[in-house]
Formats: sequence, C-alpha cells, structure tokens
Amino acid sequence: MRTVEAGPQGQLERAENTIQYVLAVVVPALIALMLYSYVLFDFLFTVLLLTAIFVAFLMILPARKMHRLHFMTWHKNTMPMKLTTSAIGMIYIAVVSVFSVSLLSLYKGLNPENPLTFAVVGGLLAVLLIVLSYNSKNKVRFQSSEKRFFERAPHEIEGRLIEHLSREGHEHRRQPQRNGARLDLPACGLTIRIMPLDRRCTEVLMENINEGNFAISTSMKSVLEA
Repeated sequence: MRTVEAGPQGQLERAENTIQYVLAVVVPALIALMLYSYVLFDFLFTVLLLTAIFVAFLMILPARKMHRLHFMTWHKNTMPMKLTTSAIGMIYIAVVSVFSVSLLSLYKGLNPENPLTFAVVGGLLAVLLIVLSYNSKNKVRFQSSEKRFFERAPHEIEGRLIEHLSREGHEHRRQPQRNGARLDLPACGLTIRIMPLDRRCTEVLMENINEGNFAISTSMKSVLEA
C-alpha cells in the first residue's frame, strides 16, 4: 500500500483524495439510497437528502485546506483528474440506481415503459462518454503540469518571468487570455499560465514539464520563490 509523504505535498494529496472519495463514493451512495428509499422507505428520503447535502458541504474544509497549502509548495495538477474520476463514479452509480429503482417502482411513475427512465439513463450515459473523452484527451497534460499560488499580483509574477527568460535568452511568446496570460516557450514546449486569484494573489500553472525542459522550469520556480 502506497503511503502519502508528510509535509505540504502529502497534506495536499490527502485533501484531494478525501474530496475524490467522498464525491465518487459517499455522495453517490447516499443518492442511490435516496432513490431506493423513495420507493421502499419514503420516510428516510428527507433524512438521506439532508445527509447528502451536509456531506457535500463538508468538502469545503479540505478545499480550503488545499487553497492554503497551494501557497506553500508546487504540486502536480492532479485535482482535475481526480474530479473526473469522481464524476465517473457518480454517473455510474446513478445509472445503476435509476435502472434498479425503475424496476421496483412500477406504481411510482418511473418504470421501464416510462420514456423518462430511458431519457435519464441515456442522458447520464451521454455525460459519461463526454467525461471519459475529456479525461483521455487531457490526461497527459494534467500529469505533466504543476501549479502554485503566490501572494503577488499577476503583473508582478509575469514581469519576473519575462525578465528571467529574456536574461537567459529563452525565446518566449506572450498570449493574453480572458483570465490572465500565457507564456509559451516553443523551443522546449513549456507553457506557463498566469491567472489572478484576486488583485494580490496569483495562480501559476506550468504545463508539459518533461526531461527536456526540467532545468528551465526549475529555474523559473526559483525566480518566483525568491
């Protein structure tokens, strides 16, 4: 069994895993129980609904912890992949639950002959295909990306990076974006996204980190951390 290291990196991974497991297993299981209770034990429906909402609301705690820890260390951008995995688990459990409950609820208006049942199941399966496609398309990009938050304004972060790249003679292109800016280093394939969190804080995301540009990405991290 793999152990999670101590320190900010380990705490970030544990917080991400907590959100992933709760959204992928606990919340969908509660929703499934809600569907069954609607047919078999309707007095539990409200209790389970409130419990599901409460459990989902508790995810604010690890999310806030992740936000704080991202100011302390660089971390692989694994959260999008984990949220995708959670979405797959939620959709799968929802599809199985809807189909199972439809077989039990002939007298509740949700049955195999009801077009609504097929519409719900078909819609969920369509969303599942979209999520799987998104995950397959972006998996490599997520795995080769790292991010960190800084208590500096976006223009200051961008200025430091551009000054460093110019001083070191690295060719780069700046592309403004609706939410921040992007620096492309075509020679090594590295991309740096600079996105404001607010007026004084910035998220920096480095994409496509590999052996060929590892030294460059490390030097830019050092410049930002100085």
